[in-house]
Amino acid sequence: MTILLIALNLTLLVLLVYIVRSLRTIGSKLSSLQTSQKLGMKDLNKQISSYRQMVKRVTQIQELPMGERKSASWDFVLSLTSHEPRFHALPKVLEGLKYQLLQPKKILLNIAHHEIEKLPQKVKDLAASGYLTINSVDDLGPAKKLIPVLKTERELPIIVIDDDLDFDTELFMHLMAQHHLYPKAVIASRVHQITTQVNGDLKRFDQWNKQFVESDGPAADLMPTSGAGTLYPVGSLHSDAADAELYQQLSNFTDDLWWYFQARRNGTLIRRISGFSDLNFIEATQEAGLWKNGNQDRNESNLLNLIQKYGNPLQF
Repeated sequence: MTILLIALNLTLLVLLVYIVRSLRTIGSKLSSLQTSQKLGMKDLNKQISSYRQMVKRVTQIQELPMGERKSASWDFVLSLTSHEPRFHALPKVLEGLKYQLLQPKKILLNIAHHEIEKLPQKVKDLAASGYLTINSVDDLGPAKKLIPVLKTERELPIIVIDDDLDFDTELFMHLMAQHHLYPKAVIASRVHQITTQVNGDLKRFDQWNKQFVESDGPAADLMPTSGAGTLYPVGSLHSDAADAELYQQLSNFTDDLWWYFQARRNGTLIRRISGFSDLNFIEATQEAGLWKNGNQDRNESNLLNLIQKYGNPLQF
């Protein structure tokens, strides 16, 4: 626990120093912008927004009282999945997790039965060392990262991530810090904001505010994009969330919509953490991504499926 508190305090100090330096840089660029157009206002505004997010990030940790930092449990389960086209990136992803300031109680890698033997030897070696557990599960696409785990892990928060990203070393620590501040909320590093018609009905998925950073919640109209790092507290999802057959009927391959609706059915709100909106993709992983393989259309049709089944999630 002492090591964790030191890590928290050092993180705050490093972020504050970085922010001060960054603000000085912005000041210099603003001055030079008066005589030069080398830096466009669009790029400058993007940088300013990024630094504002970092300031929020520091503030969000400071909101957690020192007494709670010492007494709270920081244990959690980390869960992810992968499939053969991305197996080449798995060793890098898993090794990178060792640099997280806050380490999981356990790491669960959920792989379809027919692909287990195709895993890279480095991944099998990590499992043999006890660093992670490989679960052989039914092939539920991206939902493998959570559906099987909901059936076995009922005592600790579950953080899910995707298999194609490099993650900030502070990510898990910030997710858990916000969990202690908002213990009943889903905590997400990245969200879309749901938009509505005048009558309150949801607009099409492609009309939602993507990669939304203007507010943090907790709110009903924020939908986590789970793979960038999302924490699900115990009891935050409706029991149907673990129903694989129902998932395949209503929301197959659109797992984020599924988790969102099942959270709202339990009355759960979503809280966003600042400063983690950018995605750092691992090289040569995106050709097998869902977005390039039909999820644009699936999001629209499955959203209608879920609304027809459960109603408007903003009114739960």
